[in-house]
Amino acid sequence: MKPLKSNTVLVLLTLVFAVFFTQDIFSQGPPPWAPAHGYRAKTRHIYFPEQNMYYDLQKGVYIYYDNGNWQVNVNLPTIFGSVNLGTTQQVQLDYYGNDPQQYNADHVSKYKPGKKAKKKPKKKKKK
Repeated sequence: MKPLKSNTVLVLLTLVFAVFFTQDIFSQGPPPWAPAHGYRAKTRHIYFPEQNMYYDLQKGVYIYYDNGNWQVNVNLPTIFGSVNLGTTQQVQLDYYGNDPQQYNADHVSKYKPGKKAKKKPKKKKKK
């Protein structure tokens, strides 16, 4: 029996990696409550006014204030564990940096919990 050539071994290792490891890497996407695909391309951070918390779509982390400091975690903080993020108020921020919390005072005053954008009343058509 001839020994395997190094190229054959490399190809076999690549195939094993592709079959067993890439499924986990690509199966994780944004959370189900995140905005639709078209918005994801334009938005990096989601702000949750009722929780005063951010979600970074690019990094997949939550940014929240806890015990006097801003924390970053890949998991939803336990203090918000009972919150349904799909139904709570969300604001797509027009900010693409790494630290949206540096503008938190502005976000708190601009996006008050429960405050929704007013819709313009429809004008009646004249006959």
